[in-house]
Amino acid sequence: MKRTWKWKRRERDLDKEIAHHLHMAEQERRERGAAAGEAQAGARREFGNVSLMKELARDVWGWRWLQDLSEDLCYGARTLRKSPGFAAAAILTLALGIGSNTAIFSVIDAVLLRPLPFHDPDRLVQLWETERAPGNYAFNGLDYLDWEAQARTFDAMTMYSFQRDYNASNKPQAETAVVVRTEANFFSVLGVEPRLGRNFAAGEDQPGKMQVAMLSSKFWRRDFAGNSDAVGKSIVLNGEKYLLVGVMPEGFDFPPKTDVWIPMDMSRQNLAPRSYHSYRAIGRLRPGITPAQALADTSAVAKRLEQEYPKDNDKVGAAVVPLKQEITGDSRPALLVLLGAVALVLLVTCSNVTNLLLARAAARQREMALRAALGAGRTRLVRQLLTESLLLSLAGSAVGVIGAAWCLAILRSVKTLPIPRSNPIELNIGVLLFTMLISVGAGVFFGVVPALDASRLDLSESLKLKAQAGPGGGTAPWRRRLRDGLVVAEIAGSLALLVGAALLLRSFQQMRTADIGARAKNVLTMALVVPPEMYATQSARRQFCDRLLERVKREPGVETASLSIEIPLQGGETNYVARPGETQILVEWNAVTPDYFRTFGIPLLAGTTFTRQDEDLGLQASQEAQELVKAIVSGKRATWPLPEINAVAVINQAAAQTLFPNQDAVGKTLKAGPLDLRVAGVVGNVKAESLREGNSPEVYVPLTSMLFYVSYSWKLAVNAQVPPTGIVQAVRGDIRDLDAGLAVSNVQTMPEVIGASMQGTSLQAILLGVFAVQALLLAAVGVYGVMANLVTHRTNEIGIRVALGAMRRDILRLVLGHGAKLAMLGIAAGVGGALALTRLMTSLLFGVSATDPLTFCGVAALLGGVALMACYIPTRRAMRVDPMVALRYE
Repeated sequence: MKRTWKWKRRERDLDKEIAHHLHMAEQERRERGAAAGEAQAGARREFGNVSLMKELARDVWGWRWLQDLSEDLCYGARTLRKSPGFAAAAILTLALGIGSNTAIFSVIDAVLLRPLPFHDPDRLVQLWETERAPGNYAFNGLDYLDWEAQARTFDAMTMYSFQRDYNASNKPQAETAVVVRTEANFFSVLGVEPRLGRNFAAGEDQPGKMQVAMLSSKFWRRDFAGNSDAVGKSIVLNGEKYLLVGVMPEGFDFPPKTDVWIPMDMSRQNLAPRSYHSYRAIGRLRPGITPAQALADTSAVAKRLEQEYPKDNDKVGAAVVPLKQEITGDSRPALLVLLGAVALVLLVTCSNVTNLLLARAAARQREMALRAALGAGRTRLVRQLLTESLLLSLAGSAVGVIGAAWCLAILRSVKTLPIPRSNPIELNIGVLLFTMLISVGAGVFFGVVPALDASRLDLSESLKLKAQAGPGGGTAPWRRRLRDGLVVAEIAGSLALLVGAALLLRSFQQMRTADIGARAKNVLTMALVVPPEMYATQSARRQFCDRLLERVKREPGVETASLSIEIPLQGGETNYVARPGETQILVEWNAVTPDYFRTFGIPLLAGTTFTRQDEDLGLQASQEAQELVKAIVSGKRATWPLPEINAVAVINQAAAQTLFPNQDAVGKTLKAGPLDLRVAGVVGNVKAESLREGNSPEVYVPLTSMLFYVSYSWKLAVNAQVPPTGIVQAVRGDIRDLDAGLAVSNVQTMPEVIGASMQGTSLQAILLGVFAVQALLLAAVGVYGVMANLVTHRTNEIGIRVALGAMRRDILRLVLGHGAKLAMLGIAAGVGGALALTRLMTSLLFGVSATDPLTFCGVAALLGGVALMACYIPTRRAMRVDPMVALRYE
């Protein structure tokens, strides 16, 4: 403000000084006898050009560029206001490109660029154990205590459990709370302070301590209405009271979707024997220590443990992964593909606007010539035109940011968005700076060529332009080639995006029709927790299972019902099995009731499924396993050798082919820890974890044989003769009648389960499809604009051709042939870009190759058809040219 006021004061002083000088010169001439008019004219002639003198004076003052910029901005705004149609078209086009980039960059910024919301997040690493099979595996609790004591590259470590559903009974109707049990130092290792209350205190993870809990901010608002006096109150989990000591800050979501954190019992007596791996761990590196150094340190510890416990820790190693990489690793390829897609959209957008500005520059040649004749240099003309381009890009970015904010609001409302949400997805300062950067970059990119073109003038020819400007007004060949090249670039970019979107859509369709090996129609699934605190014995848990299934099967329309620890596409439990005396292999592991296979329509290929006697044997095996673990934990017996505990198993076809190739598997024996499993039958393969996986070996055991493992939630599946949504309330009522304290969660039909497994692919297909349609529309507009310009500037030629006898088909060939040439060049160039983009998408595809010829040919045909359709109106206009009208301009 101070500089502006000072500038205005100088302007006033300069005006006064010039006026005073002219007045004195005029007075002097009048005193010599000159008439008033003559004296005034003489004084002005002697002084020279007043405007020029002001310009020279301003140059001496400095900061001249600021005034010039102000003038350019005002003039540019007035010019654009006089062409509202052109300005609106350019701004909306830019808004599409810049808004898309802003929205996707906001997601990438939150997921990949911003650090995790923890203290010194770069020093946090995820710790895993490795086993014989490839991959990283959960920790054994006793191994963790040895790591914690022996590793030297960490400031601290903390252990926590996998998420488990608990029954929360604070409301009249029980609900499910996702609970994670942690070591007491969990939050201090992460470096996170609660918004209310305190963190867990040292020692609260030892036996005999008061049971305490921490709430997530979301759960606190939902169950305690966000009241600050919630701290100090109690929450009932699985029938036991926990004292609330704190509420975590807004946005803290680790592990994802956790509602409640409670301390685990970290005593060595409570942690399972070394052969059981069921925990996760995080370490905070010492300053200056790299993950590679930490890996060497932990690998040495793992080697010592292998030597000390050769049976339990055979081939057990170490893995150290930066926590950021652990959380975001799976989402990186998909996000980078989307970033490449929106970059192509922006390229197509800029090409389109460049074409608009080239056409506008051709129409403003006389205006530029007049300004040059009045003294404007080429630099000033270029600067003025670039200023107009920047005004367009900034206006487009403003509209684009509004659109991006709307899109992000929709993304945030999607509860099951398949990307990590460690940081909130928002339009922060970094995103807005990125938007400003691409806005300025885009403005320069699409504005510089038209600006240089408009400023390259032949004054004599340009000033004659008005007399010659008609349908036959010429356009420089180089300008036509440039506009054609931009359209080729638009078509190429559109083809790359369309191919990517088409491949994802085909993947989505392949997933929809893929055989998962299980029935989907009329199958209802839900999860429930039978807490050991309320059902203390295995017999009580079995009795509840039997009563629940009996009631559900009596409901009208229900054919079969089953309980299991996993259902198709929601698996994840694994175990090692082997033929006696042979190397173990890792298999999918599921515990089911006998009707599981009938409920999901899994075919029996050989032998039988489970009988009531098999369930009885399974219950006995579970009770023996429980006693065995108690004896090992108490030190009454060694881990090895393990006694034989007999049970029955059913295996899938893949397991039979792997374990018993070219043999009849029925009646054979498998070893799984202490269990000796007799194979009763072989069933068909089922997709256990995802549609993308192959047919993994899977072993089924009776649910009764797993009743000892109380950490599982049970999955109830119901096969009905009616639409399953119609029996949800009846099944809920059966569970409530048996035990009102049990909560039901994850109520889904099997088609919904299948849809959830495809969510990542469907979201990517939708987004890439939207971007591809944007690019296709912009390319069509670009082709139309070039062809309309061609017809306009070749009207004379067309008139002459018609006058000399050219037929309508000749004119059609002339105009449509040019459009077809551009389309073919664009398609040829786009194939290379499409191959580069789809190579990055290989991991996202299912059932279709990244170079699928059918997709490439189909997209090329579609794009060629759209381009020719865009040529239709200009071609019709060319075919209707009246030669008499056209030749009047000659």
